[in-house]
Amino acid sequence: MKQKPKMKPREKLKLPRKTRPESASAEIALEIGLPSSRVAETVYRSLLPETTQPAGFRSHVSVRQKGRSLELHILADDIVALRAASNTFLRFVAVAVKTVNVVAPFYREGNDE
Repeated sequence: MKQKPKMKPREKLKLPRKTRPESASAEIALEIGLPSSRVAETVYRSLLPETTQPAGFRSHVSVRQKGRSLELHILADDIVALRAASNTFLRFVAVAVKTVNVVAPFYREGNDE
């Protein structure tokens, strides 16, 4: 009886990471309206640290504040990375707004309680 030779497991093909703006293949721009410019600034400041990433990530996000709104611009290598980054940052915005709404009453002027 002949034995079949053992096949080597397939090695994963390593593709170069390319999340530079000129080479991104998927992108989305979002504008999110918020109740006030103060809330927009607070959310903006909370998002800034999340936009700095070391090389090798498949997406890049930039955030800008314009009055009462935030602009998110997401560049990604592919549609899967775009979906993941947009879900993540939309969740960050939602959590930041909820947190501001919970904490804000403690910082309002004239609160004597």
